[in-house]
Amino acid sequence: MDVPLLASVLVVNYNGRSFLDECLGSLKAQSLPKNQFEVIFVDNASSDGSVEFVRASFPWVRVIEAGSNLGFAGGNNAGLQHSRGRWIALLNSDAAAEPDWLSASIAAGESAAKVGGVASHIVFRDEPKRINSTGLELLSDGRGADRDFGRLESEVHRPQGPVFGGCGAGLVLRRTMLDEIGFFDRRLFMYYEDLDLAWRAHRRGWQFLYEPTARVRHVFGGSAVFASPLQMQYVERNRCLVNLKHASLPIAVVTTIGAVARLGRTGLRWMFARQRYGLTTRHIAANFKAVVSVFANLPRVLFERFAASASPNPR
Repeated sequence: MDVPLLASVLVVNYNGRSFLDECLGSLKAQSLPKNQFEVIFVDNASSDGSVEFVRASFPWVRVIEAGSNLGFAGGNNAGLQHSRGRWIALLNSDAAAEPDWLSASIAAGESAAKVGGVASHIVFRDEPKRINSTGLELLSDGRGADRDFGRLESEVHRPQGPVFGGCGAGLVLRRTMLDEIGFFDRRLFMYYEDLDLAWRAHRRGWQFLYEPTARVRHVFGGSAVFASPLQMQYVERNRCLVNLKHASLPIAVVTTIGAVARLGRTGLRWMFARQRYGLTTRHIAANFKAVVSVFANLPRVLFERFAASASPNPR
């Protein structure tokens, strides 16, 4: 019989072997007593020896082999099925946590019953005086953004306080909240899945806190290169899908029209100024795939939207 734990840390990996020593080593160094948490490593069919490395170097880590690339969303969903913790902590495989990360996050989360998640103070690993995220913001046009992204730490002095959500690179979530609202939407694969979860949580009466002493170092773009066609495809598509699920109808419509317009703009830039913008046919293909996927998912997403609006708020 599995014994309940205070926390389960989920680390989802895809060919991130070069980051794993620092990532898992930081979890071994956590100040939270070792008998109070577990680490679950979910490997999305890596081909770089990640699984063999973890089993040899970190035998205390529970390894789950997904068998295929489930993305960040599906990988974490798979890990949750094997977890025993009252708190579910997410740490990117290209991130490393400071020793008090888990204990500080859980202490903040347990400060009030309505706190469903705790956002970390995340800095860039290779530029640790510059901030990656102090939580997620929901902008007025429906976009999600990492608060304080790119700002120097010396310019930012935020105390513990409410925030819309937390960046999935370092985020601690209350298990009872996940049992109520569900975990990540696996269709999103990667990007915007953390904003979608926070949006669903707020609609059910949960709140998120930013905890400045819960610190994480993150290799931004370690999983998918920043501004690459792959990132463009998922960010463009998922921004539309998440807004179609949750935003006001005018914003949802404008976001969808905007995706189509940006596809046209990318095509024009490729034809007339491709060198200036560094565009290739892969960028056009990524934009095209994003738009096609939005419309392919439209009937189901709209059904979910109106079903959710008709459901009473249980909290």
